[in-house]
Amino acid sequence: MNRLMMGKLHVRSAILAAVLGAAVVPGVAQAVNEMEPNNPVSAPQPLTIIVEQGQPTGGATANGVLGNLTGTAVLDLDFYAFRGREGDVVTVDIDGGMGGVRKVDTILGIFGPGPTYKLLRYNDDAGYPLDTGSTDPRDSRITNFRLPATGDYTVGVSSYPRHFKDGGTTTSTALNLTPTGLSNGDYTLVISGVTSPVLHINIDIKPGDDSSSPSPINPKSKGKIPVALLGSRDPDFSVFDVNVTSLTFGHTGDEASLSKCGGREDVNDDGVLDMVCHFDNQLAEFSAADAEAILKGKLDDGRLFEGRGWLKVVPAKTEY
Repeated sequence: MNRLMMGKLHVRSAILAAVLGAAVVPGVAQAVNEMEPNNPVSAPQPLTIIVEQGQPTGGATANGVLGNLTGTAVLDLDFYAFRGREGDVVTVDIDGGMGGVRKVDTILGIFGPGPTYKLLRYNDDAGYPLDTGSTDPRDSRITNFRLPATGDYTVGVSSYPRHFKDGGTTTSTALNLTPTGLSNGDYTLVISGVTSPVLHINIDIKPGDDSSSPSPINPKSKGKIPVALLGSRDPDFSVFDVNVTSLTFGHTGDEASLSKCGGREDVNDDGVLDMVCHFDNQLAEFSAADAEAILKGKLDDGRLFEGRGWLKVVPAKTEY
């Protein structure tokens, strides 16, 4: 992608931001620009799903270019990856493909995980009625696709007549080179309806204490706070997959207060192994108003998780 294309993408980003600023669209995230190379299907551009506070689902938006914005059309495919949960009802939409700097007649595909990348859904022209962001029925759109399993999905963007098939390849390697071929051009990809990519786990602050009452914390005290990351039978989370160095804990959950983690043990007698970690009390930066503590971290595969626990901040002694 040359400098001219990058400039055009920044213009498209500004226009999209103005539109979204004028009318808030739930589940539509601020746009990022396409980053090449994002082809073949096994090397997609990863997209981060953003869920705004108070919204049940979120999504991702990317501004891209198939081929060139000027000159002779060239072969190009764009692939983007996102992670979703079983049962998410997702819409994948092309906006402005037929109304951008250079018009392009897009084709969309959603693929399952590798190495097979099975084509799960496909669309050429969304038709009527037009959705917000499109001025032509040839913009493609896949609506209400229910994700069959929790995992990674890849979205492919192509142009007519290069229809997708299993494996991320196309039925044709030819371009429509007629004067109105519409094989190259810019577009905005909008993915919506995806639930939070952050896994929510259970934690137990000061395991072994009475779990029916909040754990007392004195923010001025020296020492460590034990926190149990409770294991789960959910295949999405195992304490064996925790990237220990990523753990943070405290007032906001972003405090770098980790001291150490122990081995795996079943601290709550539910038959599933847990992991107890120790955090520096003062570095956790609790305040008198805190009613809960937040733990954040990553799994070895990069997925984020978060846990919250009940606590009671003990007021510091008044000095006379």
